[in-house]
Amino acid sequence: MNPSSAPPRMERRAPWIAAGVLSLIPLWFGMLALATRFNHDESQYVAGAYFAARLTIFRDYLHLQPPLHAWAFAPLALAFPAHILLAMRLATAALAVATLAALWGAQRVAGISRGSALIATMLVAATAAFQFAAGVVRNDMLPTCLSAMGMAALLLALRRGHPARWIAAGLCLGLALAAKLNFAPLALAAGLFVLAHGGPGRLRRAAWLALGGGLGLLPAMLAWARAPDAFLYGVLTYGATAPHAWFALNGAGHELAWSEKLVDLLRYLARGPALPGLLLTTICWIASRRRPRAPGRRLALWMTAGGLIGAALPTPAQLQYLMPLLPPLALALGYVLDDARRWSQPRRRAMLALLCLSAVPGLSPSARDMARMATRGSPVLAAEADADWAGRQVRALTGDDELVTLSPHLVIDSGLTLDPRLATGPFAYRTGWTVRPDRARRLHMLTPATLADLDRDPPEAILVGYEQGTAKLPANVDRALTLHAQRRGYRLLMMPDRIGHLYVRARPKPARRAPDGSSALTRAANSLIPPP
Repeated sequence: MNPSSAPPRMERRAPWIAAGVLSLIPLWFGMLALATRFNHDESQYVAGAYFAARLTIFRDYLHLQPPLHAWAFAPLALAFPAHILLAMRLATAALAVATLAALWGAQRVAGISRGSALIATMLVAATAAFQFAAGVVRNDMLPTCLSAMGMAALLLALRRGHPARWIAAGLCLGLALAAKLNFAPLALAAGLFVLAHGGPGRLRRAAWLALGGGLGLLPAMLAWARAPDAFLYGVLTYGATAPHAWFALNGAGHELAWSEKLVDLLRYLARGPALPGLLLTTICWIASRRRPRAPGRRLALWMTAGGLIGAALPTPAQLQYLMPLLPPLALALGYVLDDARRWSQPRRRAMLALLCLSAVPGLSPSARDMARMATRGSPVLAAEADADWAGRQVRALTGDDELVTLSPHLVIDSGLTLDPRLATGPFAYRTGWTVRPDRARRLHMLTPATLADLDRDPPEAILVGYEQGTAKLPANVDRALTLHAQRRGYRLLMMPDRIGHLYVRARPKPARRAPDGSSALTRAANSLIPPP
């Protein structure tokens, strides 16, 4: 019997496998949200959404990213005031599940079989980049979900080009760009594909796509219109200049060279099936270069190239920057897995074994975090309890609730009033020496040079200890804030985690009063008045 004439065994079992996997996916990512250790990048994203619910982004406080993620998560800060961090972690996990559903749906629209679509989607989910972005509060998973939806809409439009589908595809890709800038090459690649696809009406289709993209960019344009200078600094200038200044300050400027960047990208790709998936896709594409390719296959190649450029765009290279690559890689892998059904049995099994083994380094960090949570508890719930303790201590000792910290995500659930000038966490502050004090005040950011501004309205507490440097980047960002608190007589309390130092401003002692009710100061002043 011809093997291709009968459904493979995997295809027959796919519905049952899919049902089992789908029931476990929400549980896995929900546990991951509770178990993943903190990344100090979370500070700016948690605080950015927290202040977006109360203030106008860029106009009233500085933000270092496009505004969509902060606005999307802002309602959580209002709906769950005592569990903000937990709610945002779980919302990110829910976005991860939605992203996988969109990737599976996009492949089915492209005509990829259920079994191949399921395997390709799970391989992408097993990359370390996806696992990390699903476990922390960052602005990576939201644009990934939007780009996966945009890719699905593009595939639908290619099948039946109704204008609404092209506009919907552009809208999703534009919204992805309004959440994170390094998704721009992915969106641009989709637009170039539509122009290069050929056939009558391509300019009209590209115009519809561009219209949707413009609508998706409206949130970013609105934020720019409210505060152009702060928007341009936070979204463009900071990212282009601050990493170089920060690494140079730490004596690590050489790590931003392109050679180091490419090595880091390869290392991150190797943490999971992304690298073998890319190699396999490239080999299969070269081997079939003389065959006519369906539009969906060409779209996958165009967007994979755009995703690779987007991954290499930010400086320095980081694991989470691979996220623009993952949606088109899932589509390309789905096609390869379908093609592999025509391969010989040993060859197909060897390929699947390689891809499955490559998932081990991608899933290992998540597995370690979950094992640690089983013995030590959830870091998120521990931080929530510590924040509650800090809030009670500050209110009891001072009677007020104003707090200054470079680690707002760790006290966001305290109920204390956070200083919006540090809404970017440690990031704008640590390279604040590159910004003139007068401009820093216009941008509503606090820098070491403007720390004296705190004396105008002293905060009730200062929390430090979480930004004391690392082996790679040893600069102690908390040092100036610590000295500020010590020189002004703040009382030191150790946080329950034994890492944070909570400095609380001593409550002024009430003046002693005489039996007649007058204070000592009043009696001293009256003694200077001569009797009549």
